[in-house]
Amino acid sequence: MKLFSRLLVAPAALGLMAPVAANADTAFSSTTTLGGSAVFTTGSVADGGTSDTEEELYMQYAYTLDVNSSFTGEDLFSAGIVAGNASGPLASMDSAETGDLDVQSLFYNFPVGDLSVTVGPLVDQDDVVAATTSAYSDAFRLGSMPYSLAGNETGPGVGVAYSNDNGVVASVSFVSVGGASSTVGIGADDGDDVSTFTLGYNGDGFGGGLVIASNDGEGGTTGYDTFGGGIYYSPESIDATFSVAYDTTDPETGADATDLFVGVDYEVGPGTLSAAYNSTDVDGSDSLDSTGFEVSYTYSLNDNVTLTPGFFTVEDTSTGDDDTGVVVETAFSF
Repeated sequence: MKLFSRLLVAPAALGLMAPVAANADTAFSSTTTLGGSAVFTTGSVADGGTSDTEEELYMQYAYTLDVNSSFTGEDLFSAGIVAGNASGPLASMDSAETGDLDVQSLFYNFPVGDLSVTVGPLVDQDDVVAATTSAYSDAFRLGSMPYSLAGNETGPGVGVAYSNDNGVVASVSFVSVGGASSTVGIGADDGDDVSTFTLGYNGDGFGGGLVIASNDGEGGTTGYDTFGGGIYYSPESIDATFSVAYDTTDPETGADATDLFVGVDYEVGPGTLSAAYNSTDVDGSDSLDSTGFEVSYTYSLNDNVTLTPGFFTVEDTSTGDDDTGVVVETAFSF
């Protein structure tokens, strides 16, 4: 899904940045753009953390640079550089990043007939996803498809996506977690490899999709098989989008789990009001079951600055009390 967002943004960005690049011959080619974002997250979480002691007001940041280039007008070279200092209960925010500036995404996308092919040394498990299982903003605390589209694996990978004029979309991808190591290699018997398949339909105001993911667990981690799906609907009568998604995981060790997600984005005044609910059920363990709820409102201060105040509560799966947070996020795009 992240790849398709970049493909949609890239043509417009290339046009806007071309005059800048033309005056910087030693820096970029005329088809290269450098953009980025920074998110300041400020908040406090009552009874935060498993010890219920991480509840002070604090602030963290996430910083991202995206370098995109096209060589034919139809392809896309993309590099993502990320830094952040997320910690504590706010490390679970959607915007959270950790570590110094580091290249975390690097791939090349090009068309082959009706297909879109992606290949590179740093591909995330959820980079090549054609199906849309939820149209919810997923920009605050909660999110859909926590198993099938977790995006936890990164490595050398390849993906192929297909779409037609009737709205049918499909994709398949393969990521080798140990593929950057000369002692493990791509597709090795002692390295983790994850395959992801999606099939969906994107119509006029509605759609949905299915996702299957499988990690063989041969690199010493716990392998898994997942299956999930979701639908979204935007009625003509109101400026809102409703999303419902259901996801399941069957790990090689440990209990199976399911997650139900319901989210709505509603345009109110100058911004968008978002609300979501999720319920996670772990087989054979009531103590690990959890529910979450969030409400946030996102509005633009100007073309490059967005403010999102919000509230969330997430059930604690240990012996502590539930985490209840009040957070304000300021996003800068450049």
